[in-house]
Amino acid sequence: DHTPLLVDSGEATHVGNINNFSFELGWFKREGFCDLIATEWAKECSGISNVDRWQNKIRHLRQFLRGWAKNHSG
Repeated sequence: DHTPLLVDSGEATHVGNINNFSFELGWFKREGFCDLIATEWAKECSGISNVDRWQNKIRHLRQFLRGWAKNHSG
């Protein structure tokens, strides 16, 4: 039915005490959240290829949401 695909890049998997990003589904209930995401996603991003640009957009969005979540948590 489902077979996992395991990929070993050869890099160490443990990165110490770095906080992992976790997306909260409850954020969708906040007024204006989807518009906020659309605005951040529409910002120009550099990269050699489409994959590079997509990864840079995801990285930017993750950083943005970390800061947004710290200001809107509780």
